[in-house]
Amino acid sequence: MFNTLKKTIFILILFVNSVFASDTIKIALIEKITHFIKWPELNKEFVIGIYRDQKIRNMMIEIYADKKIHKLPIRILNIKNKNDAKLKEVNLLYFTKESSKNVDLIFKKVKDYPVLIITDFPNDVYQGMHLGLYFKNKRIKFIINQEALENAQLKASYKILKLAKIVKEKN
Repeated sequence: MFNTLKKTIFILILFVNSVFASDTIKIALIEKITHFIKWPELNKEFVIGIYRDQKIRNMMIEIYADKKIHKLPIRILNIKNKNDAKLKEVNLLYFTKESSKNVDLIFKKVKDYPVLIITDFPNDVYQGMHLGLYFKNKRIKFIINQEALENAQLKASYKILKLAKIVKEKN
């Protein structure tokens, strides 16, 4: 499976030519990353919350239409604010560059629950988010805050940790 992830990342990197392509790559990569994260418990669906980015939500619905995560069907929700009742359902929460408003309030609400928090703002990983995605030299990179991940009762496979830059929170 490790070779599959490396091959997938390599193939996805080849198609980085536009904003649309980079969004598509990130969406595909997020699905691949989930297979290297272990949740303490999952229900009948794998629920992904997208904070205030309907375009990305719609793209995910299309790209994930025939996919499963941990053998579960995928449901994708739009999270509107920190009081959104749907926050209690998510297994993964994704903050895009377009969803920068009030990210801290949402993050504080879910940070200690078994919710994988992925962000397009890699510096947020130093503040306690779990995984940051970014492009550097036309390649997608990611950083992981392993301590924050474990505090949320999630475990990352050594295979994904080998590919990522591991960081800790800045005090």
